[in-house]
Amino acid sequence: MLTRVNDGWVTVGALLLGALVWLALVRRYDRLHPQATGRLVGALVLGGGLALALATLGNEAFAALLGLKAGAIGARTGQTVVFALFAGLNEELCKALGAALAVRLFLRLDEPVDAMLAALTVALGFAVGENALYAQQYGREVLLVRFLWPVPAHLAYAAVWGYGLARARFGPPGAPGSGWRTFATSLVGAGLLHATANLVLLLGPNAAALVGLSALVGLLWLAHQHLLRLVAASPYLEPGECPECRNLNPDDSPVCVYCGTTLRDPDFVRSCPSCAFPRVPIRATACPRCHAPLPHTA
Repeated sequence: MLTRVNDGWVTVGALLLGALVWLALVRRYDRLHPQATGRLVGALVLGGGLALALATLGNEAFAALLGLKAGAIGARTGQTVVFALFAGLNEELCKALGAALAVRLFLRLDEPVDAMLAALTVALGFAVGENALYAQQYGREVLLVRFLWPVPAHLAYAAVWGYGLARARFGPPGAPGSGWRTFATSLVGAGLLHATANLVLLLGPNAAALVGLSALVGLLWLAHQHLLRLVAASPYLEPGECPECRNLNPDDSPVCVYCGTTLRDPDFVRSCPSCAFPRVPIRATACPRCHAPLPHTA
């Protein structure tokens, strides 16, 4: 009995350690106007928990509809292929619903990167909860592999629609690639990527799994680039301030002369025609420096 209790605490500790490591990596991008730690944890627990509960219910209901039993989901049949496709789309949709709850209850969306951080935080909560279920079923030995593969995979898929959310919320209204249709498209795209990964793991040989792992590395690199781009669009940066090295450059400098980081993104900021202030949010109706009214951007 004592051994079982000790094993349980070891499993909980491993889950917490993995969650904290990944949360610390995600929070590195929340560097200019950071969210409170307690609010991030609340978003992770409640947003991720809601997403996991909804996704589990949806997956189980769809499996029952297909006549699949729990032990047969790993088998290579036409029904399991359909289930794998559904699960990818369903889980990304449920993560987006969890992110909506997280924003409603815990998180601010006052700079472009916040949208992507909300998606990543909820995805992390989802993945950690899923890890707990796997550890309960297969033992804590699976946790190391899961924190190194499925967890970053969940983050990578969520980063796709998280960037779409940032463009929908902070991009120029009415411009191509910036409306809520873009968010919906990115959500479906993330779901299809997730579904494809499910199929590769279900049907593919080891070589296909390696290709899937390589694709995951590419998705994570793309997520990193998008996060840097959104950080550079923050209204909390001073004109010419570099989001990476924090050195000051000339106000009109397009890149940092110290580290080469892009300083302005025309998709998220513009210059004031009255005072030439270069960091006006694209959706602002008045300049934050001179308060002159700004024309609508389409």
